[in-house]
Amino acid sequence: MTVAAELTFLAASLLGWAPMIILQAVFLGPTTAAVVGSALTVWVWWIFQPNLDISGIELPREKAPALFEALDGLRQKLDAPPIHRVMLCEDLNAAAHLSGGLLSLVGGQRTLLLGVPLLKLLSKDEATAVIAHELGHFSRHHGRLGHWVYNVRAKWRVYLDGDERRDSGLDRLRRWIASAFLPRFMRMSASRSRACEFEADALAVRATGSGHLAQALIKLDIAGSLMRHGLRRKLNELQAESPHAPAAFWDLVADFVRDTAPDKLQAALDEARSLPRRVHDTHPSLDARIEAIGASLNLPDWTPADCAGQQLLGADWPTQLNAANARWCEQKAPAWRLRHLRLRALQARRLADAAGDDAVELAHLQSEDEIKASDDTLQALERHARTHAADALAQYGLGLALLNRARPEGIAQVRSAIKLDRRLAVPGYEAILSHVHLHGTEDEIHEFSKRRDLAAEKQGLLRKGFWRHLMDVPLTPLQPWAAQLLSEVLREEKALDGCWVARTRMSSETGEIYDINLLIARVHHAKLEADDLDEDALSARYATYLAALCPPNELLRLSVYFDTEPINPRLLARFMDVPGCELHKPTGTINANMIKIDSL
Repeated sequence: MTVAAELTFLAASLLGWAPMIILQAVFLGPTTAAVVGSALTVWVWWIFQPNLDISGIELPREKAPALFEALDGLRQKLDAPPIHRVMLCEDLNAAAHLSGGLLSLVGGQRTLLLGVPLLKLLSKDEATAVIAHELGHFSRHHGRLGHWVYNVRAKWRVYLDGDERRDSGLDRLRRWIASAFLPRFMRMSASRSRACEFEADALAVRATGSGHLAQALIKLDIAGSLMRHGLRRKLNELQAESPHAPAAFWDLVADFVRDTAPDKLQAALDEARSLPRRVHDTHPSLDARIEAIGASLNLPDWTPADCAGQQLLGADWPTQLNAANARWCEQKAPAWRLRHLRLRALQARRLADAAGDDAVELAHLQSEDEIKASDDTLQALERHARTHAADALAQYGLGLALLNRARPEGIAQVRSAIKLDRRLAVPGYEAILSHVHLHGTEDEIHEFSKRRDLAAEKQGLLRKGFWRHLMDVPLTPLQPWAAQLLSEVLREEKALDGCWVARTRMSSETGEIYDINLLIARVHHAKLEADDLDEDALSARYATYLAALCPPNELLRLSVYFDTEPINPRLLARFMDVPGCELHKPTGTINANMIKIDSL
C-alpha cells in the first residue's frame, strides 16, 4: 500500500512535467526523453519528500554523561545502531525519528527525542525503559519503514488540508486523490505501526524488565488524563487569582500529579483506559500493551524523590527544566493575562448590573464553572438554560460545560443551540469534534467534521471581498468594557505599533445576520524579527484576544500590517470616525514615502 501511495503521489507530481518530456521526445528523440524523464522522476521524488520538523534542544554528550552512558548500555543490549543526536522537547512523550537519507530509504539521521515533562514525572528506571522502547524501533529498523510510512501520510495530508483558494489545478488533483486514498492508507498502515510498538515493547522488556515499562506507560496515561481534566481546573483557579502565568509550570504539574489522591488517580487511569480505540490508531491500547509484556495494571508508585531528569542529566537538569518552564510561560503568558483580566471584568460587570442583564448573568455562570467545575456550577447553568429555553447562548453554555466534563449528552445540547442559532454552527461543531476525537467513534468524527466544514464554507462566503465591503457598511464601536480590556492586554505587545477596532453587521447568503468584530494591527517588522516572532502566530494571538471578548455567534476579522507596508487610507479613515476605535496609537507615520497606498 505504501508503494502504491508513493507511485500515485509521484505520478501526480510529474503531470506538470509531461509537456516538457513529450517535447524532448519529439525534438531530441526517445532516448534523450527517457533519460530526462528518469532524471526528473528521481528529482521530483527527492524534492517532494517532506522534511520532518523536529523541534527541540540538542543535548551534547558532555552535558549529560549519565544519560549517554545509559544509552550506550541499552544499545549494546539491543544491538541498536548509533544515535546521531539526542534532543529535549516539551512533550510528555519520547520518540525515535529517522530523517533524511536517499529518498527516505537509505541512510538518514537517527534522533532520540526526550520530553522534559517525561523526565520530570518518571523515575530513572522508568525513563530508561521508555528509552529502550525507542531504541527498539531503531534496532529492528522500524524507523526506516515507519519514516517512509510517515512521509506518505505527511505529504498526502498536506494536499488534503490545502487551501483551495490558493491551490493550482495540480494541487486540486492531488487533494482529490488524497481524499480517496488517505483514510484507507491510515487504517492499513496503522496495523503495521501497532505491530512495531509491540516489538519495541518486547525489546524494552528484554533490556530493562517488564515492571519499569509498565509503570512508565501507566504513569504517562494517568498524567495525560489529569492534564485534560483536573489540572485544567487547577489552572483556571490560578488564572482567577493572578495575572501571571506559573513560572515553574512543569514543577506544578509534577506536584499536582503526585499530590492527587489514589481514588482520583484510579479514576484518571479508568478514563484513559476507556478512550475508544480506532482502526487508524498507531499505538495499541494500554491494556493490550500491559498484557503483552506480562505485567499488572496497578496504580504506580509516585514516591521516588529524584526524577529521571535529576539522575540522567545531573547538573544540567535544572538548566533544562528552567528553560522548558520559561518557554511554556512565554507562550502562555499573553492569553493567561487576558483570561485573568476577563474574569475580573466579568465580576465587575455583574456587580454593576442593576438591570439584571441575561448575557451578563450567563457570562458570570460560565466563568464560575470554568474556575470551579463543580456540581453546583453545572446545576446553575442547567437552571439558567431551563429558564431561557429560547436563548441559544444559554443552551450553548450548558452544552460546553457538559462536553468539558466528557459527558456525551453535551453533543445533543450543543446541537440544540445550533438549531436555535445557526451562527453557532462552526464553534459548536468544533467543540463537539474536540469531544468525539477523544471519546467518540470514527463515524461521529466523520459526521461532525463534514458538518463543521459545511458550516465554515457558508461562513467563508462572507470573507470574499470583505474588507472592500467595509467601505459601504456602517461601523460602530466595540462595547466599552471589551475595548478597555483589549487595550489593557495589548499594552504588553512589544511589536505592536498601532491598533484599531470596530464592529459591523453583514448578512450571509443564507440569511443570517452576523455581528463582526474587526481589528487592524500595525506591527514593527524589526521588532518582530528581533524577538523571533512569527507573523501568523502573532495574528493568531490577536484573534484569540478578540475571540475571548466576543460571543461565539459573532465573527472576527483581522488584518495585520507591517510598519513597512501601506494601510488603505480610506479604510483607516473609516475606522478613525468610530469613537474609541484607536486602542494603540502608532509611534511612526503611516503610509509615509510609500507609492501604493490604496490596497487591501
